[in-house]
Amino acid sequence: MKVAIGAVVGTLGGPATYAVELVRALTRAFPDDRYVVLTDRPEAFASFAETRLLALRSAWTQPLWDHVQVPRALARERFDLYHATKGVLPRIASPPMVVTVHDLAGYVMPETFSLAQRLHLAWETPRAVAAAAAVVVPSRSTAADVARLFPACAGKLRTIAEAAGAGVRPVSAAEIASWRQSRGLGDAAHLSLCGYLGTIQPRKNLDLLADAFSRAAGDRDWRLVVAGRLRPGYRPACLRSGDPRIVYLGPLSDHEVALFFGALRCMVSPSAYEGFGLTFVEAMACGCPVVALSNSSLPEVIGDAGVLVDAAEVSALAPAIERLMTDDGAVAELSRKGRERAAGFSWNDTALRTRAVYQEVVTASRAVSAAPGVRVAEGAGR
Repeated sequence: MKVAIGAVVGTLGGPATYAVELVRALTRAFPDDRYVVLTDRPEAFASFAETRLLALRSAWTQPLWDHVQVPRALARERFDLYHATKGVLPRIASPPMVVTVHDLAGYVMPETFSLAQRLHLAWETPRAVAAAAAVVVPSRSTAADVARLFPACAGKLRTIAEAAGAGVRPVSAAEIASWRQSRGLGDAAHLSLCGYLGTIQPRKNLDLLADAFSRAAGDRDWRLVVAGRLRPGYRPACLRSGDPRIVYLGPLSDHEVALFFGALRCMVSPSAYEGFGLTFVEAMACGCPVVALSNSSLPEVIGDAGVLVDAAEVSALAPAIERLMTDDGAVAELSRKGRERAAGFSWNDTALRTRAVYQEVVTASRAVSAAPGVRVAEGAGR
């Protein structure tokens, strides 16, 4: 089978991680297949997959990437299938298509998106789920959202979970200590760290986290360490406050993720909505206890391996933070449970289940093409 996979990975975040890890796992599990990645950053895949460079100069040129460059690339070669990993399908393409929809935050929480983003999602998402032969989603929660908002595509939904990468695992105390010093975060024996990692955008509720952390800390010399990419045009008040106990590290490199989680007493993200919550799985894989709001996909992903808070309020979140910042027994128990929970998510399993979707779609397409009076599409075949 020859599969083209569309992957925009120049912007850090869950969809980029998903694309890289999925392709890596597919090429490992199915060496007889041929996977060709259409991407803005070939270097992210160069060591394990074929790539075709489709330059993306800015976010404003994304529509040209999806609807002009991708169709041209698909027309130049013969593919059995095209898989778009970030929710958008080209208007014109000849092979059957699969799309991954990571979440429907733009529909569930439109007030947290700019007008341009809302218009883009309103234009692209309905067309993508309608045109796809199969729609991959990462959780039952997201599947329910898609089925509710786009009931005609309910039969196309395939729920396939994501996982932490192979390098996101517990690291040694010496490595953590060295990293802390390099980042100016002091010694673990004298400075306790609570942290957040993820894209910084309105629905993540960073100001709520900062207020809850401040109440939990009281006059204790703790630090709230925030890491991740700022969404263009947005910066929460807590990162503008000048509070010396709040440290913003910016985006982390891949090799820093495990070091970051290893340095924390707990990772707290009071996100109002998650399609899956990959950061929580990564934290748990590193043995870092997690605190989340009990909404969207998070109960099914975290289970009893973390602290789920019912209300998005300081009075509910602060006690959970204080408990994990002070209770060594609770930290040890949740660290163990988190590692066990994260081990249940595997990119190999994601690849096996995704490949089964590819086979299902290609087999159905060939059956239709072989029917009497149906002409085989030019782009189909090996």
